[in-house]
Amino acid sequence: MFSISFQLNRSIVVNKPVEQVFSTLADFTSWPAWSPWIIQEPDCPVSSLGEPESIGHQQEWNGKRIGSGRIVLSEIVSNQKLGYDLYFLAPWKSQCTTQFEFTAITDKDGNETTEVTWLMQGTLPFFLFFMKKMMVAMVGSDYERGLKMFKEYAETGQVNSSVEINDTQLKTRFYYVGYPVNCNLSEISNVIRPTFEKLESSDIPKPDMYLTVINKFDFISKDANMVAAVAYKSKPDFNFDQEMVEGEMPPHKTQSVTHTGSYYHLANGWATVMNYLRFAKQKQNKKVKEYEVYLNMPSDTEESELKTEIFIPIK
Repeated sequence: MFSISFQLNRSIVVNKPVEQVFSTLADFTSWPAWSPWIIQEPDCPVSSLGEPESIGHQQEWNGKRIGSGRIVLSEIVSNQKLGYDLYFLAPWKSQCTTQFEFTAITDKDGNETTEVTWLMQGTLPFFLFFMKKMMVAMVGSDYERGLKMFKEYAETGQVNSSVEINDTQLKTRFYYVGYPVNCNLSEISNVIRPTFEKLESSDIPKPDMYLTVINKFDFISKDANMVAAVAYKSKPDFNFDQEMVEGEMPPHKTQSVTHTGSYYHLANGWATVMNYLRFAKQKQNKKVKEYEVYLNMPSDTEESELKTEIFIPIK
């Protein structure tokens, strides 16, 4: 069968020496702590076989939601490269290769850091050619989430992110008022935080909740059109800043997850809820906007205790 090839790579700088970073990534026993897939199903059975930092060292997983498979360490170039053979067994069978490449960096102050690049190569059946861009974007997003978590794990010994899947809910009508935000996902932390600080300092009645309403999000380009907003159970009857926009969310059914931890890792919550929709065969209601609600605020909450509920309207 004819096939089309694809490849992708994502990079991050870890503030640790290359020897430490290399050793950690060559040991599968550390992977569940930062895996962008295991975080979606923390109780997924995972086992590691063989000696870390040795050819043939491998990890197997057998999840209900994230599927099952095996990854085998197949190439070692000390402190420069790790190569793996990756086998997916469910929900469908496929095989590809993936690598980590390492570049030691010494900054002007003499500190040793490491640039880590995560790469993948594989193929798709020719008749699925139209899925290539989306698949590369999806796996690339997983790699970005994984590298962020790995960086934190390597630097601190833990990852400040966890996700809980909630029961479906019926939400009543609510109204929102806020500032429009247009940015790329890579810029979002620099844009959203000052926007909410502006909202908190504005002369408006105390809201029932703080939230971000997603008008449009392009998963491939990562460009987003959103509203950083406050919400009320009844239609607002006050004068607000002319830069603000208002909207109404009709009664709707939702699937949601609650992310606990740093906003830096909020993409873990979005990935988990989208994965769960596919697993539970829930159909998204495109007539109602997605949104995330901040159950507490950074101004009076430790970062590790921040809670964000992500809502996907369903039919």
